Amino acid sequence: MQALRALFTLQALAGHLDAPGGKCFKPRERLRLNRNLTPPPPAARRPIGADEYPIYYEVRKEAHAALFPRAILESKPYPLRGLIVSGASLITAWPNPDLWRRALAALDLLVVVNRFPTADAQYADIVLPATTMFEIESYGIYGGHVQHRRKVIEPLGEARNDYLIFAELAQRLGYGHLWPQSERAMVEFALAGTGVELEELLAHPEGVSYPQPPLRYFKYKTGEVRSDGKPGFETPTGKFEIASEWLRSYGYEPLPVYTEPAEGPLAAPDVAVRYPLVFNSGARTNFDFRSQHHNIAGLASKQPLPMVHLHTADAAARNIQDGDPVWVMTRRGRAPFYASVSDNIVRGAVEVNMGGGGPLGGQAWQAANVNALTAFEHRDPISGFPIYKALLCEVVRRDV
Repeated sequence: MQALRALFTLQALAGHLDAPGGKCFKPRERLRLNRNLTPPPPAARRPIGADEYPIYYEVRKEAHAALFPRAILESKPYPLRGLIVSGASLITAWPNPDLWRRALAALDLLVVVNRFPTADAQYADIVLPATTMFEIESYGIYGGHVQHRRKVIEPLGEARNDYLIFAELAQRLGYGHLWPQSERAMVEFALAGTGVELEELLAHPEGVSYPQPPLRYFKYKTGEVRSDGKPGFETPTGKFEIASEWLRSYGYEPLPVYTEPAEGPLAAPDVAVRYPLVFNSGARTNFDFRSQHHNIAGLASKQPLPMVHLHTADAAARNIQDGDPVWVMTRRGRAPFYASVSDNIVRGAVEVNMGGGGPLGGQAWQAANVNALTAFEHRDPISGFPIYKALLCEVVRRDV
């Protein structure tokens, strides 16, 4: 989080904030459709993680998944006995997949909602198949262009719109009046009072473009950034805060200072002796999205193997050639990948493909869960999210 603040601060100091060619704020009067943000019950317990990561809770108003295993396995701060995982895969998305397997297996009830099988679904008591975008009625907004999304085919098998699954759950819990109970009602709710008419969208399946406010710069000078209409920024001081009073109020470092990675060659030189390469993961490929699409033959054929990218010199020092099967190893374990050797990456660092470890795709992808290597205990102190990069690793050839 502090790295992002540093980038924004440099933009501000250079005069590039809300300036031509710079980072611009969206105008308040732009076209926006309605969203349904259900407030938490007034007498509810504080969500898991609200005390440990208070800024995350203030912004998101939700529990923090990083602390779910502790609540499930240790009942801290209170027991967590049931979980719905919708459109996600905890075992492939979070560090320490073995910990997540133990946690999911210990639940009294696990419900998985997804279009395809996931690693989590193997521990589920109930699996609810979700529809694809082709089987539902919905809408899309792209700037000032709004389009009604027509249903192309009826849902296959027992598949159901995942929105409607949660809408009916809300109905049974007594919150149904807050959730439109049909796809058409959901679309009408989103458009109500916005000036976008459903009848016009239905008459123009290609979508309708609505007038948008002209692009204006330096809006912080004219009161178009703050909610009270005064010049300045939506901060405690009204200024662009290089030293954040918001962070200071929670006891965090207010300046966007640099913190050396806890598991880096400078902070952990003893670890670097055995694991001398800097580990990174999370870069997107062109053929999947996280753990999705490995079951689509046309995409899977473009990259059938999970890769670790390393520099030519680092590969030569380890007698590794392009395409070789290798182990990527950290202090937490090892995972099988295949070497992609080139000069397109800085020497001394590697980039390891994410998205493997689930039941989709070939055996190579199913075995390559990058999060067997990442650090569950190393988290950003403000957001609480784990560090998927700037760790230490080694790459060695493996026999197949």
